[in-house]
Amino acid sequence: MWIMEHIAGVDVVLGTDFMIPAGVRLDLFHGTARLPDEVTVPLLKSADDEPYEAQVVGGPTEDLYIPRGERPEFRLPRERPSRATHELWIRRIRQMVPGKPVRVRLTNVSDGTARCYKHSSVVLWIPKRELPREMGYVRLDSSKYNEWQVLAYAEGRDDTLLRKEKELYQCWLTEQPPAVERQEYTTRRAS
Repeated sequence: MWIMEHIAGVDVVLGTDFMIPAGVRLDLFHGTARLPDEVTVPLLKSADDEPYEAQVVGGPTEDLYIPRGERPEFRLPRERPSRATHELWIRRIRQMVPGKPVRVRLTNVSDGTARCYKHSSVVLWIPKRELPREMGYVRLDSSKYNEWQVLAYAEGRDDTLLRKEKELYQCWLTEQPPAVERQEYTTRRAS
C-alpha cells in the first residue's frame, strides 16, 4: 500500500497489499495507526504533525436520565477554543439528538428512558480543516444536522398539546370573516 501525505494530491486510498489486524484503526488522513491499547503510531513523519490533544471535547457534567420525549439541557464550558482556529462539531448518541450549540438540548427519541453519562463527548471543537477522529460527529451547517433537528422536533411534540392547538385554531378560523366576499348567484335552468 502506498501511503502519502494527504496534501500531496491523494484523496483516496484504493486498496492494501496486507491485512490489518482486528482492533487497529488506520487514520490515513492524519497518517497514523491506532493500536487496540490506544497507542498512536505515525505512518509517516512531517513537520506539521499535530497531536491528538488539539481537539476539545464537551458534554454534560452529570449523568442525565431522559424519559421518552423529554428535552433536558446542559451548558457548554465557558472556556472554549477560538472560532478563528476551531469549528464546532456535534454528535448524535444512539437514542438522543442534540439541539442548539450554546446550551445543548438532548431529545430522547427511543421508546424508553435513555441515559447520557457525565462527561460523554457530545460536542467537539476541531481545528479548522481537520476531521473528527471518532465516528458520529457532524458540522452544524450540514444537512445531517438539519435532519436531526427535524427528528428532535417530531419526537419532542406533545400530542395532547398539539390536539388542543388544532381545536383552538379551528375555533379561531370559524370566527374569522371570509377573506373574499362571495356573491350568491341564481342558477338559471333551461325551460
